[in-house]
Amino acid sequence: MNLGKFDCSTGLVNVLYNDPIKNISVRTSTIKDILLIDKLQKENSYAVGFIQKTIWEKYVFGGERNFVVFICEANNDAVGYVLITPGMGVYRYGKIQQIAVRNDARRLYYGTALLDVCRQFCEKFDRKGFTLRCRQDLESNSFWKSLGFTNYDVWEKGKINHVGFKASDDINLWKIDLNVNIITLFDEIDDRDIKLFEKGAWTKI
Repeated sequence: MNLGKFDCSTGLVNVLYNDPIKNISVRTSTIKDILLIDKLQKENSYAVGFIQKTIWEKYVFGGERNFVVFICEANNDAVGYVLITPGMGVYRYGKIQQIAVRNDARRLYYGTALLDVCRQFCEKFDRKGFTLRCRQDLESNSFWKSLGFTNYDVWEKGKINHVGFKASDDINLWKIDLNVNIITLFDEIDDRDIKLFEKGAWTKI
């Protein structure tokens, strides 16, 4: 698959989202970002799991798989990232594998920007929408629901999925279709949802 402007293995930086009023942007990552990514996933390992550095180097920055990582910046300072893949099979949904925002930088707008680029990515590769996983004991399940995501299944503790991984806990499987206006949904969420976000909803995947 030709990833085009989303490709993270070229060493080039492409800006995919820019809000000059809020000074927020989202760009493709390069191998120079691996320290930030590794730090954030370690800080939030219970929520996002852990991917070894060699996997990032091979599949994202080495181009061996269609893995891409987008970096969110505020005032030119990196504050978070999202790892997404185009997915496979007849259902044609992209998959958010990890998403994390720095503890001291959790703001609703950063999540909006990251999701917008995920939407762009899925549209480019003719995906119907995208999916994510969230442990059942995390408050962010309410947050995803408020954005219009559908809880379509549960990956039960101890069960092995189609790629051979065993669930360490009961995990909700969420999805959203591209025909849902995600950006509008952000404008409509209430104070409770904002509090959930600021408590770390974006790392609870």
